[in-house]
Amino acid sequence: MSLTVIFGALAIVGAIGVFWWGLTARPSAARARLLAGLPQPCVPDTPASVISQVGQKARGLLPNPLVDGLEVKLVQAGHPYGLDLPRIVGIKVLLAALAALAVPVFGLPPLLMPVVAGLLFFLPDYWVTSLRDKRQADMQSAAADTIDQLTICVEAGLAFDAALNRVATTTEGPLADELRHTISDIEAGVPRQQALRTLADRAQIPEIRQLVTALLQAQKHGVPMAETLRLQSAEMRLKRKQRTEEKAAKLTVKMIFPIVVCYMPVFLIITLVPALISLFRAL
Repeated sequence: MSLTVIFGALAIVGAIGVFWWGLTARPSAARARLLAGLPQPCVPDTPASVISQVGQKARGLLPNPLVDGLEVKLVQAGHPYGLDLPRIVGIKVLLAALAALAVPVFGLPPLLMPVVAGLLFFLPDYWVTSLRDKRQADMQSAAADTIDQLTICVEAGLAFDAALNRVATTTEGPLADELRHTISDIEAGVPRQQALRTLADRAQIPEIRQLVTALLQAQKHGVPMAETLRLQSAEMRLKRKQRTEEKAAKLTVKMIFPIVVCYMPVFLIITLVPALISLFRAL
């Protein structure tokens, strides 16, 4: 094995390690609170900070729609692993540069370099999009139960902000995280209407947007909040039932391909082969 292949493999392993460090390395929250307001000592750059610096410089070279769309997806995905936009852009640039190293190491044609670089460059976008879709699906499934809890708290005599805080602190999941974010905005002085609209923009699911619209209309026209929440809860449960029935109806169509490809050949072999063997022996 030549030294070029060995050093190239070591470089790829090192790049993968830096990529993982960029995903997971986050400053300690306790250390940040301890050193708040104090002059920071000069420390050498960590791989995560280097990736952020590379991403910050590359951000100005990328088209604005591409960067803005990725930033929106990061917000909707809940900033997984503490990733911000500069770090994710730095990871994209690092993966694209990794393609330039992998092509000569593995002896691939040079014409494949742009293709491999493009695939690796957009790989984090696909990853963030998949996390966003999963998070939105989790919020969509938890919306009805969350609204039920809000309705119970409001009917028990709590104000809406107190009920929202109660539900946010006693439940877990991405929707509870968004509710806690909304409570923090309200406590920081953001008007309730604006905080709720921001919640709908971050969640980007029809249930939350419909709930926010109904709450704002109820507050504007003086409709009791408990009645509005009760109606929204019933509608959310009806929609969840309809989604389940829709998935069950699609299941028959989705099962056709595996049945035809996997089940039917085995069934025909079991049923027809013994009869054909007996026929040939009789002849």
